[in-house]
Amino acid sequence: MTIMYFTIGDSLDMYVQAFLSIESFKRQIGESDVIVAVTTNPDFFKGLDYVKTVVIDCDTVTEWRGEHDFFWRTKIKAMERVLALYHDDDLVYLDCDTFLYGDVNEMKRLLNSGCGLMDGNDGHPSRIKYKPQKMYKKVGGCSYAGITISEKHDMWCAGVVAIPREKSRAVLEMALSICDGMLDDGAEPIVVEQYSLSVAMYENTRLTSSKPYVAHYWSNKSQWIEIAKDMMAKSILTKANFVDEIDAFIASSIKSVPVYVKKHNTNRKLKSLVDKYFGDDSQQYVEGV
Repeated sequence: MTIMYFTIGDSLDMYVQAFLSIESFKRQIGESDVIVAVTTNPDFFKGLDYVKTVVIDCDTVTEWRGEHDFFWRTKIKAMERVLALYHDDDLVYLDCDTFLYGDVNEMKRLLNSGCGLMDGNDGHPSRIKYKPQKMYKKVGGCSYAGITISEKHDMWCAGVVAIPREKSRAVLEMALSICDGMLDDGAEPIVVEQYSLSVAMYENTRLTSSKPYVAHYWSNKSQWIEIAKDMMAKSILTKANFVDEIDAFIASSIKSVPVYVKKHNTNRKLKSLVDKYFGDDSQQYVEGV
């Protein structure tokens, strides 16, 4: 199994999340498994000597965005890059905001049986308000890569994309072709990569959910980032094993930390107004520097 991450930029919170995810997998995988990071900033992986880095630059990112300058197209291109290096392995792409809590051997068994895994089925895009609906109005009934987009093609979350080795090339070639075709047709771009992977995975694998194994906390990042930072600080200060901290978290706290939290715009707007009109003032700084 090749487990891969894709990190662009120098956001510390992103690398904290990546570290937590990597360590959650590292505690279960075997010697034949590989962890790879496609990244513009390999410095953040220097302390993880078991992580292989594929370093790219800004020019490569620009090229991967393609003719329509669609950022999330780069995810598929990064997966292609890793597949070219590790083509004999099952390929598991993970967003940084993921965490393995289930049995990775069960994931391997599913992949070996021809199943593909994605984070979860969000339903058909024609019934998902706003951007997915707008996208589907453009592409429903259209054909890309020999596939006619129809009612059988649901939208799956692409925070986890696990592909059996025999199908990896077919899935990624089809996903990229569908993605580019939809963009050529002027589809709502923000979910095109996600839907392209969903269709390609459905057509080439027996698609199932990774939720019983991997938590994807995309809507509650702030709480999970604080948990990760607390575990990192404790392991440094007490010289504890970070993996032991993860095991303790799973045993005692994981069921009490939500992976999904609905954010209310009114709450966000009110907080923004309070910060604007009642922000901290009378700031003082160190002297003599």
